[in-house]
Amino acid sequence: MTHRSGLILSAFVMGAGHHAASWRHPAAPDTPAELTPAHYLELARIAERGKFQSFFLADTLSFSPNLELNGISNLEPLITLAAIAGQTEHIGLVATVSTAFYPPYHLARLINTLDHVSAGRFGWNVVTSTADREARNFGLETLLEHDDRYRDAADFVDGTLHLLNSWAPDAVLRDRATGRYLDPALVADAPARFGRFDFGGALDLPRSPQGTPVLVQAGRSPAGITFAGKYAEVVFTVQRSFTEAHSFRAQLRAAAEQAGRAPGDIRVLPGLWPFLGSTEAEARQLHAELEELVLPEQVAKQIEIFTGLDLSGHGWDEVIPELPESGFQGQQGRYHKLRELIAGGENTLRKLQKEFGTSRGHQVLVGTPEQVADSIVEWFDGGAVDGFSIQPPILPHGLELFVDHVVPELQRRGVFHRDYTAATFRDELRATSAVPAG
Repeated sequence: MTHRSGLILSAFVMGAGHHAASWRHPAAPDTPAELTPAHYLELARIAERGKFQSFFLADTLSFSPNLELNGISNLEPLITLAAIAGQTEHIGLVATVSTAFYPPYHLARLINTLDHVSAGRFGWNVVTSTADREARNFGLETLLEHDDRYRDAADFVDGTLHLLNSWAPDAVLRDRATGRYLDPALVADAPARFGRFDFGGALDLPRSPQGTPVLVQAGRSPAGITFAGKYAEVVFTVQRSFTEAHSFRAQLRAAAEQAGRAPGDIRVLPGLWPFLGSTEAEARQLHAELEELVLPEQVAKQIEIFTGLDLSGHGWDEVIPELPESGFQGQQGRYHKLRELIAGGENTLRKLQKEFGTSRGHQVLVGTPEQVADSIVEWFDGGAVDGFSIQPPILPHGLELFVDHVVPELQRRGVFHRDYTAATFRDELRATSAVPAG
């Protein structure tokens, strides 16, 4: 069989692992490694050894309702990735940064610096934030309403990109003979305005290797799809079925075309939770062990985050009320998925744990490396995805298994590259996407 080539893999790491009970399992470290930079550096090195195109750290800006039982998700991502940048050579480094709270000028300086520090490997996961508890940490009562957040985010991104591009690539002269360090004619040092964001002049740092970071996004609402069509180069998403994933990728590619971009400029990476074993029975045992450790309060908190429902004290088999069609201002994709599940009879914590609760709606694969590779290749060859955001349930255990056993299988089948070929993150994505089918 001839396969498409050019599969993209991103390592999405979170604390001791994505599973709600990861830190309690014997395969997880005995000490709180998730609080140490060494933990994330080890994970980045494992992902780079597996030739992953990117390494991703998410972020929220408030005390999480999940923290009591799930543990810490990550250290602050920008600082953590700055530390990782000096200890890795090829892998793209992606951080979540919200458009709701950073001043664009401040963020532009951070992005520019991280792209310099990493020699052109930085990516920005653009989020608008979804919880009012985050807003209150920045002196605001509430966030803007959902679609207004995306309109504001577009102005924010436009302004940030303007600043990052305010120096021409050859603006720095460093002419020792004349004593001229730069050519001011090649710096756009003039006031500019983007929506509510005003700038007095140019960024105070020269252009970085990529100029602008690789832009990543994760929205599934109509406003999120329109935003992604205009800006995103990579989209992280939640899709459990091939049909759903295929349709969503088509929507995003159409949105890119409508924004005047080529459909191939946008790469879609659904989340994937791999539970791996040398046999299918071994993999199923690992999955069962972790699921057995989950408490009803953990599922309840997860549902509350994505719906606003207070389910504290809810037992495993108490019925959850149906959700209204509209009104929720948080993440729309997960809200409507939960609304659909509850209306369809998955209306208790026990049922939702299986369908959504511990995986947050992502695709779960339980099996041998060959079985996991079969599914990845099927979705990729079928045009449903451009790759996957790999979200190991336990870290570093799950990432090591994937790199050591699934990656070689994907390489053997000709869908995944064997080495990096480009200097920057963006160029690596382009090189990967341009690889012809074998």
